[in-house]
Amino acid sequence: MNVPYLDLSRARLRIATELAGRWQRVLESSAYVLGPEVREFEAAFASYLGVSACVGVANGTDALLLALRALKVKAGDEVILPAFSFFATAEAVLLAGAVPVFADIDATTYNLDPAAAEARVTSRTVGIIGVHLYGRPFDVDAVNAVCSRHGLWLLEDAAQAQGASYHDRKVGGLGTLAAWSFYPTKNLGCYGDGGAVTGNDVALVDRVRRIANHGQTSRYHHVELGTNSRLDSLQAAVLNCRLPLLDGDNQRRRELACRYHGGLREVSEITLPVDAPGSFAVYHQFTISTDRRDELQHDLAERGIGSSVHYPSALDRQPALGGSADRATCEIAARAADQVLCLPLYAELRDDEVAAVCAAVSAFFAKAKVEVNALAG
Repeated sequence: MNVPYLDLSRARLRIATELAGRWQRVLESSAYVLGPEVREFEAAFASYLGVSACVGVANGTDALLLALRALKVKAGDEVILPAFSFFATAEAVLLAGAVPVFADIDATTYNLDPAAAEARVTSRTVGIIGVHLYGRPFDVDAVNAVCSRHGLWLLEDAAQAQGASYHDRKVGGLGTLAAWSFYPTKNLGCYGDGGAVTGNDVALVDRVRRIANHGQTSRYHHVELGTNSRLDSLQAAVLNCRLPLLDGDNQRRRELACRYHGGLREVSEITLPVDAPGSFAVYHQFTISTDRRDELQHDLAERGIGSSVHYPSALDRQPALGGSADRATCEIAARAADQVLCLPLYAELRDDEVAAVCAAVSAFFAKAKVEVNALAG
């Protein structure tokens, strides 16, 4: 059976009728930028998260950068972040003029290790970025405690964690600010680029809004240098259709994750993801790890089963950073980059497709055992 790693067309069909109506209203009103659909989504997403404010922006990378600018990050400042994440987490720090300082990750969750982060604090450190990687919340209380001890802010990179919770609190309002991506592959995705910044400090979120709209407080009145980073109405309409479905979709993702656990628990050569105590993961990815990652991925591809590696390199080893980052030896992050493999997981994935993936993974390792035994004999 062919199993696509991701099939966005299945999600599109579920909202096609409602979306057609919303898009028609946008087209008829010509309210393409900062229109009613955007304001509706900002209010709805803030209410869903239980936060005081939300501003839609053009994409997730801008969300990080605009949050850093609102926090007044400047040249020479150091920002601590996990060494295992998408490149944009570090890229935004550099674009803000600061120095990314990499800390190692927890070997079980692949999220930022709070002790490793604290060990990297210096007199130049101004804040920490914690990433809710794969939709699994990082240890917010422990990282917030580090921030409190050293007078730092906490920025949540929640790009992969729409709907995730930490001790019964939705992520996105647990730090000073939170940055979101609505790239089409996300649990809550649009049909192009989109992002948002959320938080409970209304004045701070309003500053993000101002910077994102050319530093304007009113039309043609610019009080600071800003940029052009606005969530457009057509993409907001997609999000307004999908937001009411998010909790159900996340529950389905968790059900599928349970099926993966059941189907793969006897495969001793792989490590399965584990939810940390008190966290409600939303499984943006179902990520296994194995020393034979590349061989397994090749074998799955030959069987028509999609998979992906998020991410094949730790951030502290990315060549684009050159000498602009403060590196440490992040051995767990480096090992994760060599071992992780993401299997198909999305709300529309069928039970029989998960069973087929499990069977293929099991067959690969069973064959490998036979080959080893044959050589030993």
